[in-house]
Amino acid sequence: MDNFLISPKEVKEQLNSTANGYLLVDIREKNEYSDWNIKGSLNVPVNDLISSGDFASIKKHLERLPKDRMIVTICARGINSQVAASILREMGYNSVSLDKGMKGWNENFDIYRLHFDDFDVVQFVRIGKGCLSYLVIDKSTDQAALFEPAIFIGEYEDYQRANGIHIKYIIDTHAHADHFSGGMELARKLNLDYCISEIEVDKVFSFKSLKAADEIAFGKTRIHLISTPGHTDGSISFLINNKALLCGDLLLLESPGRPDLARTKEETTKGAGILFDTLKNLLPGLSDDTMIFPSHFTNTDIRPVVMSLKDLKANSEPLNITDKREFINYITSNIPVTPPNYETIKKFNKAGVIIPLDYAEDLEIGPNRCAARN
Repeated sequence: MDNFLISPKEVKEQLNSTANGYLLVDIREKNEYSDWNIKGSLNVPVNDLISSGDFASIKKHLERLPKDRMIVTICARGINSQVAASILREMGYNSVSLDKGMKGWNENFDIYRLHFDDFDVVQFVRIGKGCLSYLVIDKSTDQAALFEPAIFIGEYEDYQRANGIHIKYIIDTHAHADHFSGGMELARKLNLDYCISEIEVDKVFSFKSLKAADEIAFGKTRIHLISTPGHTDGSISFLINNKALLCGDLLLLESPGRPDLARTKEETTKGAGILFDTLKNLLPGLSDDTMIFPSHFTNTDIRPVVMSLKDLKANSEPLNITDKREFINYITSNIPVTPPNYETIKKFNKAGVIIPLDYAEDLEIGPNRCAARN
């Protein structure tokens, strides 16, 4: 804690502790809070009142809060929440503001390591954004492939150093629309190739195309590349030693990935049909014991974010639809609101542009909405 600011990491650690005495108070308006919030926080919508300077009304709303807990105020970017925390201190409360607000909350990761016979899968859960990254580590060589890196590349560098592993490949399953890839920057820093299907990018920067590749191999780990279009035209899934499938946005735990981003209505319908064909061709060839690792999550509380194919098929209605038209209608009906700034983010990712971290964080603010149905 620094004066009257508290870091997102410290808040996360407190929430995970048995001695948590913090009360998180989100001052954004109700619609913003309902759309995207920290689980367990309380909404006291005084943000607009702060902007208008109506301090009497602000105090009236805040005076209902208990005085026996540390109050952590939250807003979108950590500006007005500092004002709210100051007012609370004047009212006799212990209060601090979440540094950088929900924007800062997006920086938090939880890390899980799952063990298989010849390899491990390390899942980086970006808890505020619903994004997932992976290190696939060969046990015999400690070499690794990094999938879906976020812009906070220090997370992967720190893990690599602390665990004595060597990243050999940096890969994106597709060009993301809801968050920026850290793959280009990390590849440049580590002097590695950035790998992605050439269908997914504008070919105006240096990358290694996975379009024609069949397999990535290191040590005893064999990663089979599978073309899995639908969410995007060039999406690729990665089957690891026939035990685990890293499938991008093809299969999320809540739903298959949405096919509409950056597409017209007609293209969305076509994409849903392609998604149906991809699933019907792919799933019968996989063992029910195959562990499914998606690249995003929306509402699930399952941690780590993984499920066997058997369980996923039992819990996912669209995976049991056998009629193509019925599937298309299911996927294209009631598609969630599009992710914020998705067109801008995807254009940067497709062009391989590395932009300043603070600017990237601003554009990424908001919930994950990659599932076709929440």
